[in-house]
Amino acid sequence: MTAPLRVAVVMPPVVTGDARVAVASWTTLTRTLAEVHAVSDDVEFHVFGRHGAGPEAWADHGDLYLFTGSDIALAGAVASSTPDVVHVHGLFANRLLRELGRELPRRVPIVLQHHGEPVPSRRTRLAHRVVRRGVDGYLFTGANHGQAQPFIDAGVISRKARLFEQLEAGSLLPAPAADPAAEPPVDLAGSPSILWVGRLIEGKAPLVALDAFAAAVDRLPAAHLHLLATDRTMEAEVRARIAALGPHGERVHLHDPVPHAEMPAWYGAADVYLSTSVREGSNYSLIEAIPFGCRPAVTAIPPHRAIVGDAGCLFPVGDAQAAAGALAAAAAQSRDEVVAHSRQRLSWPAVATSLVATWRFLRSQPSSI
Repeated sequence: MTAPLRVAVVMPPVVTGDARVAVASWTTLTRTLAEVHAVSDDVEFHVFGRHGAGPEAWADHGDLYLFTGSDIALAGAVASSTPDVVHVHGLFANRLLRELGRELPRRVPIVLQHHGEPVPSRRTRLAHRVVRRGVDGYLFTGANHGQAQPFIDAGVISRKARLFEQLEAGSLLPAPAADPAAEPPVDLAGSPSILWVGRLIEGKAPLVALDAFAAAVDRLPAAHLHLLATDRTMEAEVRARIAALGPHGERVHLHDPVPHAEMPAWYGAADVYLSTSVREGSNYSLIEAIPFGCRPAVTAIPPHRAIVGDAGCLFPVGDAQAAAGALAAAAAQSRDEVVAHSRQRLSWPAVATSLVATWRFLRSQPSSI
């Protein structure tokens, strides 16, 4: 019989207030633990974190939680749990990684998961190079497509490091209703209706979305573009560009943000999901949209390539003409094909199964560094 797999999950941010409330707010973490238990009955979790008020411990559904008052105490607690694998969320908890390296036997692998952190400044890179010696692997959405390369080029991750392809999470939205009429009604004009979700900031490139729409109207004469935006930093520029589109601008709609719980209706009403992002750690809205049959037309950045696979239409960052072609191609795609892709590659069971496979590999294989 295979020995249980004990995973120490480490959350570096210091928690203030009630630690249990903080854990409950980490919905991606708690959902991940539950989904792992659903696909594997021999994984044991010990979840560790920092708490400003000192030690606090409890058990929930068989998982153990322990919060300590310092990095030194946390590292000691992790070592005392005798883990098979230590999974740290985030890349840059250098002091904590140093303490873990001191406390843990070298045979216990440490793996770090990227959650969208940018490459660190030159001023701090030496500290990252020092602690990387104790890291046995890195998880990235887009690891197989170059997402880790900027970190390797900066020397933050060793060129010999093991990289693992890992989706950050599945969708936290309810599954699409079998009867679309059961979803709260949202009427998005257009055939196709194109949905862009994000913040009006340079990194999301909303002006490229507008230029792409303008370039696509000859091929998609009945299309409408819907911008569902939260941060309005570039609202003035966006409205000016819409006005500059002339008659085509009448088919561009800038919507106020809506509660996350209402997003299923928007995804269900849209035909095409457009992302013009320059960079992403993952792109949760893309992961959410695909199960509803939104055909993706997205920038060819590493996480997008990992998420959409062969089920999406990709274009280079900043290339509005290529994006227009991707919009036309996406509009012609089969909705069923996109839904099938989401079930196979983006579901929570797929996320959990991939994690368990990585942990088992790390337990069975000696460090490569």
